[in-house]
Amino acid sequence: MDKQQLHSRLQELHGELQQIESVDEGQQQLLQALMSDIKKLTEKGEAAGHDVPDRLGEGLKEGIELFEASHPRATMLMGQVVDALSKMGI
Repeated sequence: MDKQQLHSRLQELHGELQQIESVDEGQQQLLQALMSDIKKLTEKGEAAGHDVPDRLGEGLKEGIELFEASHPRATMLMGQVVDALSKMGI
């Protein structure tokens, strides 16, 4: 997956995460953090800093565990982004 495909996948994931409702406070905080990090990466790219992709990768792994049963499409997209980030060495 190249950077353009990753950018597209991140935007798709951001839209999917915005549709998730009925979550507890911890899950809501995770969703907000993920959406914030995705927005930083899609808007600023490399200028977002190295900690953003690392933090995003960890948050996505946590999100996959939390939302796997209740939001399969979102977790599928999270997995694709995690794979793409790891293949890019992030």
